[in-house]
Amino acid sequence: MAISLTSSRLHAVVGDSLRLRDEWTQGLVGQWQGPVKRVVVPTDLERIILDLDTPSLFSEPALWVVRGDSAWVRKNADWFKRVVGPGTPGGGGMVLTTGKAERARGDAVGALFKELEKHSALHQVEAPEGRDLPGWLCGRLTALPQGTDRPLQVAQALIEHLGEDLDLLLATVDLLAVFCDESPLNLGAVQMLVSGTAERPVWDFTGAVLEGNVRRAVELIHAGQGLEPQQALSALVGELRKLIACCESPDDAQVAAVIGARSRPNLYYARNRARSVGKRSLVRLLNGCLLVQRQLRQAGTDAGLALEVLVLHAQKVVKPAGR
Repeated sequence: MAISLTSSRLHAVVGDSLRLRDEWTQGLVGQWQGPVKRVVVPTDLERIILDLDTPSLFSEPALWVVRGDSAWVRKNADWFKRVVGPGTPGGGGMVLTTGKAERARGDAVGALFKELEKHSALHQVEAPEGRDLPGWLCGRLTALPQGTDRPLQVAQALIEHLGEDLDLLLATVDLLAVFCDESPLNLGAVQMLVSGTAERPVWDFTGAVLEGNVRRAVELIHAGQGLEPQQALSALVGELRKLIACCESPDDAQVAAVIGARSRPNLYYARNRARSVGKRSLVRLLNGCLLVQRQLRQAGTDAGLALEVLVLHAQKVVKPAGR
């Protein structure tokens, strides 16, 4: 990566894929010789920026890696503009990583990006899509240490099952690598993992329910080998609590505290899903889950049947008629 961090105190890595942004950012961070500090939507951004050129007697200048969504960047664009361009020798630096934002005339983000472009400090990370995606994913599979049998077919199978969400595809490749251990990835492993017959299919089940995909959710209920009805119901309750918390607060740390996370989670996709479904619908779904849990405890109802009925009702909430 022939990029100099000294061209500007602020560099921005922009793209739709969080995973590719992080990989590109790591290339920039690798050039830094001092300490690196990472924050997500910091509440003390002004202090961090003001301290970049303030020498400290007690610590080395740091490179701050700051992550935030496009709306937060727009809100703080004027602060970021203050650190575009070369800084004082020995001062700190900052790498901003964010999603793409539409640029309009007079827009604060557009003005910020224009200044960054002048200093070769704006790095647009393009994600492959459409016809280019299978070949690109095939290359990633081929580069895995344990290798992949028929990588193009594996790539096509993943896209067929999961769609073109690049970060979801790469996360699934990571799961496959763990699942296969030292053996090459193969089509059989893909089928086991994404169809719910592997050890950890719960994330796929909750996603299907919240997308209103009844057929997929019911298939997973009956897939067995790791997906018990009570486990699936508990996972769904946990996911709904997280999405409702995302609707209530823009602060990731506060959401983490509400859901009992031990570390600050990455809530980018959770917030997108929360906005898509809506708080009112999420609360209705959570109430439905709690009623089913009570029914299972008190009446001894067949758990699989109760979960199927819940999934059918969930579809009407997530995808109401005419939506």
